[in-house]
Amino acid sequence: MKNVCKFFKSGFVYASAFAAMSLLAACSGDNVAGGASGDAGVVAVKDWEVAGVSQKGPFVTGSAVTVQELDGITLKQTGKSFKGSIKSDKGDFAIKDINLQSQYAILEASGYYRDEISGKKSSGTVMLRALTDLSNRKTVNINLLTHLEYERVMYLVTEKKKSIAEAKEQAEKEILASFGIDGDFAESEDLNIFESGDGNAALLAVSVLMQSDVDVAGLTERMGKFSIALAEGGSWDDADTKTAIADWACDVDLKGSLSKVRKNVEDWKYADTVPAFEKYVTNFWWNNYGLGVCNGKRENETKRNVNKLSKLYDEYFVCENGRWHIPGDEPPASSSSWNGTVGSSSSGGESSSSLYDPFVRSSSSEPEDTIPPLPAELDFLDTTYSFDGYRSFGDGKQEVWFLTSPGRLVNSRERRDSIASALVNLMGTRGFAFEGTINNDSLDTVTCDTLSYVYSFEKENVVYKIYITKELGMGIMYGSSYFFKVKVVVLKDGFEELPTTDYSSMRFFEDFPEELAFMEEYSSTKVRADYDDDSLMIRWQFRRNVDSTKSQQYQFLPELAKEKAAEEAFEPFLEALPDNGFTFVKSDSLGKNSNMSNPVVVRYFYEMETPAAKFVLEAEVGTIGYPFFGVTYTFKYGYTVDVSVYYKQKPENKRKSE
Repeated sequence: MKNVCKFFKSGFVYASAFAAMSLLAACSGDNVAGGASGDAGVVAVKDWEVAGVSQKGPFVTGSAVTVQELDGITLKQTGKSFKGSIKSDKGDFAIKDINLQSQYAILEASGYYRDEISGKKSSGTVMLRALTDLSNRKTVNINLLTHLEYERVMYLVTEKKKSIAEAKEQAEKEILASFGIDGDFAESEDLNIFESGDGNAALLAVSVLMQSDVDVAGLTERMGKFSIALAEGGSWDDADTKTAIADWACDVDLKGSLSKVRKNVEDWKYADTVPAFEKYVTNFWWNNYGLGVCNGKRENETKRNVNKLSKLYDEYFVCENGRWHIPGDEPPASSSSWNGTVGSSSSGGESSSSLYDPFVRSSSSEPEDTIPPLPAELDFLDTTYSFDGYRSFGDGKQEVWFLTSPGRLVNSRERRDSIASALVNLMGTRGFAFEGTINNDSLDTVTCDTLSYVYSFEKENVVYKIYITKELGMGIMYGSSYFFKVKVVVLKDGFEELPTTDYSSMRFFEDFPEELAFMEEYSSTKVRADYDDDSLMIRWQFRRNVDSTKSQQYQFLPELAKEKAAEEAFEPFLEALPDNGFTFVKSDSLGKNSNMSNPVVVRYFYEMETPAAKFVLEAEVGTIGYPFFGVTYTFKYGYTVDVSVYYKQKPENKRKSE
């Protein structure tokens, strides 16, 4: 179990943010950024401005964007960086006054994003990056293609001596080829899911396929594995994952559900037209199943799914009206809102009703999660605050907004509290008065303080109330991030405030399971990390850090001694599991992990079932690295254990509505 690196869960996200640091550290020596073919040389960037959009779906307002300088010869990070933030839910940003010794830079965006599949804000944060040459551009879009190509570009430049321009062109074609997409598209930094054209359609299709039916953690893991496979091999050969995505794509395509993805993007109101991504999604599962194109020449042809990994293996499909479908199932008219097939002409007899018309919107109504603007009396809660949700009661007589503070990325409680204090002082100048404290209310996570501080103000028969609650979010890239939640309540015409929280939610059940009490002996920290009302699940996370330091020199100490200490601490814990009712299920390897320079992450899975619940345990041991901007690092050696407790019936909550 050598130098095991962990994609660390933080309650709502797997973090892969330090993948760039490790690979760049390996790119030292005599490698030149221009590669064997040679560029014009290193050019300083003075008083520069970089703008663009950051999209998985689009990153939401307040998400962090950073420009990091690279050494023009080695492509190693110099530690110099310039920070900005996303200005709107369109994902747009602009960073001014950039001065770099080299034109080569990494742009990174980190935060929540709009999910194309659900149409809602993501449940956790993700980090995307783009490697770029700023000598000839001031617009850099950060998206899934720029992220997936990054490590491949670094390999081609440092190992194969290609220029960055050549490497980026090759990497983009290799990524698209992995999804069966071929075409002469614009550079990845120029693509935008809110604009028309095949390149933008391809970007949206890749984003949809990679997300498919997984959560943010699953997406992060997929991106990491894809990047690793592509880096040296130039292809993505993960048959299991490709098939899982193809099965999902087939299901939503045959049900006509791809139109919902299109409607989600349309309803965000940021695109004049959504590019025709459906053709690439459909082509992906057709090729995965071995069906090929469906065109006029193959009308009524029947073919079998030859992918043995597929859930639909051996199922027969028939080609009708330019689409494959299962015989007996009526193919939806315009199920994917596009006309024709990739690389072929559509059937001459195809109905015009299946023609994709980009000038007709699927709905003129506002999306369900549209958030109305705050009243003018609350204008001091400016755009630096992130809007998380909105609810209305009593025919609009009670309105509720949920926000997150602009200090969500600060790494100290003092800084967070100073931002909150500034808000309180500002409210005082607007006539707000402190009412007292109540149990926290209407928060999305379980890492909150138990109290909300309540302030109120009345004007013209309207009562304005603001609830402030401290919260801690564990973010690997920036260390621990401290921020606070804000709930705004507006009550009109004497309306009596209604509670906005279902206190039967699993997030209010905080009792530590006695079945896990033994684990506290083998851990340094314990945290209630997650919950899920639908599956009656509460997840606990345990961590044992053998050592920790922020000294840069620490990394040069003998690693074997640190690895051995972690393994020696881990073995007694594994031995204790069977004695406490856990049964070994399996162990597996995540393969080579790009987060650190050493290979292999080994995971151990155990389960236990009691009359009350099922316990699913996952444990990993090794090295966890935290690169920060500049020269300071933190290295921790130890292990992390996640235990998901699935209750068979909802446990009784101690906290009740007052």
